[in-house]
Amino acid sequence: LIFRVVQPSSSNPTRLPTSLPTRHPTASPVNVPTKSPTATPTRHPTPFPTNSPTLPPTLPKSFAQYDPFVNAPRCPLFSASCDTGDELISGVGSQSEGGPEPNAPNTIDGCNDSSLSVFQRDESIERIRIKSMDGDIMTVGGEVEVELVVNTAMDTEDRSNADLLSTGILYYASDASDTEWNEMHIFHMEPGSGSKSVT
Repeated sequence: LIFRVVQPSSSNPTRLPTSLPTRHPTASPVNVPTKSPTATPTRHPTPFPTNSPTLPPTLPKSFAQYDPFVNAPRCPLFSASCDTGDELISGVGSQSEGGPEPNAPNTIDGCNDSSLSVFQRDESIERIRIKSMDGDIMTVGGEVEVELVVNTAMDTEDRSNADLLSTGILYYASDASDTEWNEMHIFHMEPGSGSKSVT
């Protein structure tokens, strides 16, 4: 075997590292890594992933569209939330003042608004938002949050029950064609309180 002995450039090498790296590094890495990171990242990352996975993607917001088969807004099939938006159900019946409500009456049973109702003076539902509580796609049996934007009655002097609260009731069913609906929530609104958000 032939060994080539390389003499050091200095007979008395320094004990501390120099401020500049060597121009000719060794062919094999050292066994002990440096205590501080290098200024540039490694060109060959490790094949192992990080211990903390990335967060799940955020599902896009979905908006309801009018469905002529049920005569009411319908949400997309796979969605984590659904919103009628500012215009889909805004207005009161066929009244020209503040309306008419698009695709009135937007009810699956054909229940119409009163012909005497006036927009922003009598009760009306202006917007509906629904979303899953866990942020995932809404499924049968899952928990959801429902938010309504409601106009309360502003002028009740000509009513026989002028001091009574306006009452809204939310129902649900597993299918829109069901004849039996389950009561989910009841809310009350004071006359003259304007537009309110009810959850």
